[in-house]
Amino acid sequence: MLSLTAEERTEMVKKAIMCERPSRVPVISKQEPSFAVEYAGYDLKTALWKPKLIVQALDIMYRDIYCDAGGNMPRFPLVYKISGSRAFVPRPQDDFVQHPEVEGLLYSEYDEYIKDPFKCIMTKVIPRLYPKLEAEGPEGKLNILRAMIADNQVKSEYLAGCAAVENKYGIINIRRGAIEAPFDFLADLLRGFTGISLDVRRDPGRVKAAVEATLPLMYKLAKIVNPTPGTIPSIFIPLHMPSYMRTKDFEELYWPTFKKLVDDLIADGYTLQIFFEKNWTRYYDYLQELPTGVIAYFEEDDLGVAKEKLGKKLCLMGNFPISMLRLNTKEECLDKAKEILDKAAPGGGYMFCMDKSILSLADAKPENLIAVCEFIHEYGVYN
Repeated sequence: MLSLTAEERTEMVKKAIMCERPSRVPVISKQEPSFAVEYAGYDLKTALWKPKLIVQALDIMYRDIYCDAGGNMPRFPLVYKISGSRAFVPRPQDDFVQHPEVEGLLYSEYDEYIKDPFKCIMTKVIPRLYPKLEAEGPEGKLNILRAMIADNQVKSEYLAGCAAVENKYGIINIRRGAIEAPFDFLADLLRGFTGISLDVRRDPGRVKAAVEATLPLMYKLAKIVNPTPGTIPSIFIPLHMPSYMRTKDFEELYWPTFKKLVDDLIADGYTLQIFFEKNWTRYYDYLQELPTGVIAYFEEDDLGVAKEKLGKKLCLMGNFPISMLRLNTKEECLDKAKEILDKAAPGGGYMFCMDKSILSLADAKPENLIAVCEFIHEYGVYN
């Protein structure tokens, strides 16, 4: 198999993002660190407390499974246990961090949030979702300090190790930091799925005002998590709620602030890797308004249709179902990979990856994953 340099891979990815034709179709790894840990034969609960062990697992995974680019950040349980987190909770059996539905902001607090969202988050939401940070006396302040130190230490150790492994294999990192669309932030961490669904119907005016108040926070957060604009690494934005919204609600409450956020960050020189969860076919007319510089990461959409509707402006990615890696034969997986490539790759502006992140060995047979990634690398050559 042809081994590419980091410089060659960087050029490939940059051209694809800008909807140009690179030398080959870049293969993007969507295996999470939890998958790497299991693949390497390590204990997940042990590894989540030892960043060096995760790095060792990534070394083994990148050695065996071909990719041109990756980028991920596990949720380390230490920070969430120190803070008593209710928003992100390590599960008892292995400390893998999950995100249950939470209500950080009460319906009666909408006006307070709209007036000063940052103050409301600090005085109402944080104490509710991270109660140990608000413990009485010196304990709360000590927990804040502990959480900050722990977060910095584990992430610094992990990122340094990842950089060394990526350099070893010539793999580039195309993702740094994550933010949310303003509406999704309101839904995920403030009102919860149930609460926001009720609010949209009973009080759309306040929802709209709250989403507009959230927009500056997400813009500032982007600058914090990725302070240096550039084509790579991109900022990751997962989109959660649109698939569950009526189109008219999406148009009035979701789209305006999301579009503004994307436009402003692209204008500032950023690339955005946007995960369009579920199926977005009914929203393609809106997506045609997005600027070049967006990596449109689709889950369920037919990439042939997406290529026709959006491929001139947006770099397409995703769509290979990880369920096939788990359930189907190697030959069936390769046929599907060829089908997707034949639809989405012509002309450039496409990067190959799965339809969602691979979290564990239960999600994908390694032999199928290895075969598909090698096939894309060998077949996805532009003549």
